[in-house]
Amino acid sequence: MAIALCVVLGMVLGFVWLSLLFEKAWARHMGMEDVPQPDGAAMGKSMAIFFVSNVLIVYVLAHTLGVWRASAWGLSPDLSPVALALYTAGFTWLGFFLPLQMNRVAWQMKKWALGAINAGFDLTRLLVFSFVLAHWV
Repeated sequence: MAIALCVVLGMVLGFVWLSLLFEKAWARHMGMEDVPQPDGAAMGKSMAIFFVSNVLIVYVLAHTLGVWRASAWGLSPDLSPVALALYTAGFTWLGFFLPLQMNRVAWQMKKWALGAINAGFDLTRLLVFSFVLAHWV
């Protein structure tokens, strides 16, 4: 149930982040401000891919969170759920998500502002997922 809740929250967060908060800035930095909205089939395909990506992220993050538990290593005490969520999300973002955004700036000639929008979304999504998982699993 925790994974399902996270996936739903990820879909909602993606909508809020990229449609309500940063739609114009994101589209401008992507060079898509004059591109018409995709048709229903294209949007459905994009949403399905985004859904699957959220499932994969949450599933792997749940396992990563387990590794941060001292009890998984036969040690104690475990971190509090808040600390566990912050460590899991923070280090996952710092080591995997942020470098990908930096490489997009370096090699795909994307703007730092776009990298910041995307990296902020990644961190926010990981934090939401980690807090749910740390308190539920």
